Amino acid sequence: MNLFPYHRFEITSRLSRADALTAITSRIEKRQLFTWRWPSSSNDERFSGDVAGDGFSITRIMGYRNSFAPVIRGEVHAAGAFSRIVITMRPYIFVLVFCAFFVSLSLSTIAITPIAGVLMLAFLYAMVMVGFWVEANKQEQTLRKIFEAI
Repeated sequence: MNLFPYHRFEITSRLSRADALTAITSRIEKRQLFTWRWPSSSNDERFSGDVAGDGFSITRIMGYRNSFAPVIRGEVHAAGAFSRIVITMRPYIFVLVFCAFFVSLSLSTIAITPIAGVLMLAFLYAMVMVGFWVEANKQEQTLRKIFEAI
């Protein structure tokens, strides 16, 4: 686990580049503004997003709300008969903007009551890290399964 909510890794797949793109495309649904969410193990391999060219930008369809869940960007490269998928996970931009606002609020609180400001920063950090890394680890395992990682 890193100290920041950012995860970059590579998957070497036994699938060809075209087959790897087909495998992820078959699990991607069109992005919708509002969807009904219901916790289910069938959501584990469902994503919403886009596939364009040799890459994709997706988020997992979850049966619960986690604002800190990662946005996944991937690039699929041919590697002989196999393929190499480079994946980057990061939080939504709006989450980062919220965190910046919260940090500025915490820093102004530190000037008034240092303990409260430090506790606010620690709470924000813990909330972001747990929310991000629980989902990032789950999604990495799911992507390795989808792409039939070697």
